[in-house]
Amino acid sequence: MVLEDIQRAAGEMLQDFSRFSSQLGGLEFYGQSTEFRDLLQVCRDFASSGEARASRVNKVYLFIEDYHGKSSLAKATLVEAATNGIAVDRLDGTAGASLKILGELQQNPDAVVVVDGVAEVAAQRSNLLNRFNALKGRGLLFAPPEYLTDANLHPDILQLKLEHVDQRPIDKLAWLIGLVREYLRDETGIIPPRLSAALLRMPLSVLLALCRAPLGPKISEIRDLAGRIAQAIDLRVNLRPDEAFPQEELTAIVIDFYCPTTSQMGPGFRLWVEGDSDCRMLKLVSRLAVQGHGVDLERGLAILPLGEGREGGTSRAAGVVFAKHTRRNKDIFLFDSDEPARHAQRELEVLDQEVVLLDPRLACCRGEQEVETEDFISLSCLDRFYAAHPDLRPEKEVIRYKPPASRRLVIDGVHKEALINWLEENATLADLENLVFVLCDIRSRFSLQTLPVMDDRTSWRKKLAEEFNPGKHVGKRPGNWSV
Repeated sequence: MVLEDIQRAAGEMLQDFSRFSSQLGGLEFYGQSTEFRDLLQVCRDFASSGEARASRVNKVYLFIEDYHGKSSLAKATLVEAATNGIAVDRLDGTAGASLKILGELQQNPDAVVVVDGVAEVAAQRSNLLNRFNALKGRGLLFAPPEYLTDANLHPDILQLKLEHVDQRPIDKLAWLIGLVREYLRDETGIIPPRLSAALLRMPLSVLLALCRAPLGPKISEIRDLAGRIAQAIDLRVNLRPDEAFPQEELTAIVIDFYCPTTSQMGPGFRLWVEGDSDCRMLKLVSRLAVQGHGVDLERGLAILPLGEGREGGTSRAAGVVFAKHTRRNKDIFLFDSDEPARHAQRELEVLDQEVVLLDPRLACCRGEQEVETEDFISLSCLDRFYAAHPDLRPEKEVIRYKPPASRRLVIDGVHKEALINWLEENATLADLENLVFVLCDIRSRFSLQTLPVMDDRTSWRKKLAEEFNPGKHVGKRPGNWSV
């Protein structure tokens, strides 16, 4: 889902929450995604009778993650059915008594059953599923997604799966705001006007950052987070009724929720980069600096990726802030210069983090406004890589003839690991000089030791931005490339 959709939905939630709240059996459920709506409709239809039933489906498997309201949905379905005059047997699928009752009800076409859970023991689960499958009446069976591939599921029975709320960002935000609203209601079930007004002025940027950060197993504590936020809103309204809820206060609550203590923080400073390839490249720069100058550029500075393999990227930045309890003056985030990075920069600045974007003026390709780490490698070095790998081609080649003359090779993403492996064996400090400056510049922000040339940082930066070095900025186009 695109960021603009999430931003728009978040604003709507604060203005009018009714579209994001659904009733079932007198209980409220929060969300707007299609799969969430489909799940509620199945439960609502199951609890209806006669002409009121929109579907003739008699049995459904519902796969829902832990702490996502499975038991609440089962209970609400029973209450809804009772309201409509339908008697429903609710069975705990993890208990042995459920097998006996399912056996007794198998031949009854009027039986209506909700099975809440399945046994972990394979033999017991197999018996339960077989008896549920053989029911002549109607049945809903709730189970965790890990049993989606169970061999005893009947292929003719409808399956619905509700993804983890981390995969449903608007639902996640609706769930949190819905719970906050529950805490703010008075004894009549109404949110007092002064608190409603405070909700309208909630810091939207922090909520969006939370929306993009993974909750994972912390989903089990989302009600506690909502309670803390509601309590802070109530207190703020009582103390300073005319002031909006401070952004920094909400940020502190959210960060403390993810990482309640700083005990995990080790000594030294941390540099966070987008992914594995960026991390390995900067570590290579550090090793070459040790060999050439006897200075360890990793001393006192841990270089860490936001995620491993395909799990990296700027979209994970907010989650790292919460999970790793990063903070200004101890952590710096170094990103490419592109639109996703600029968005992440704005998002992290809301969370009081320091973000540095790669400076296009210092890239070897020159003249490009959007650059990534590979653009800081000498072009002659990249040409040597492609000469050593004649079967590979860059994703794109851009040649600039007017001053400043330059050439850019956009590395195909699937070839980046091969490039890093080759660099680790063949690159020199001169090939990576522009990256050396980037890493030294980061270290200087922490007042850590850098290379002697960094003593005149201004002149070094000016030289990198203004020089013309044919080998660094143009290289030599391999002759075997077809035009």
